[in-house]
Amino acid sequence: MAATEEVPKTYAEATTRQDQDEWKKAIASELKSLIVNKTWKLVPKPAHQRPIGCRWVFALKRDEKGQVVRYKARLVAKGYSQRHGIDYEETYSPVAYLNSVRAMLARCGAEGMEIEQCDVDTAFLYGKLEEEIYMELPEGLRESCKCRRRLGVDEG
Repeated sequence: MAATEEVPKTYAEATTRQDQDEWKKAIASELKSLIVNKTWKLVPKPAHQRPIGCRWVFALKRDEKGQVVRYKARLVAKGYSQRHGIDYEETYSPVAYLNSVRAMLARCGAEGMEIEQCDVDTAFLYGKLEEEIYMELPEGLRESCKCRRRLGVDEG
């Protein structure tokens, strides 16, 4: 894969670059995943709700030699536009503690087990929402949507 070293910062940049076909495939893959997992439902924008924004976050996954093996696009909600107590009650971010990872690696090493790293594509798609959250559609789509499941959150 031929990749420009710089990762695009916006949808417009990703879709007008020399490697735009790869970024468009990554965007399509993310949208397909969101649709298959019923992350949102397309609805008219309600007058009584203030939709939160969203944006695309792009990344390149590389192998041990630094070669690009995958273009990644993630859609994240602009969580910083929400108001505590109005739009949400609690926050959660799944993070593994370094000590836990070290303990697991030590045990695997002691027992002669193999360790395999994986990349979870849809980590946030299984969290249920308690609140009604409406989100503007990402660039490239034209309607409004009602979120059914959690998305990754961009906290600003």
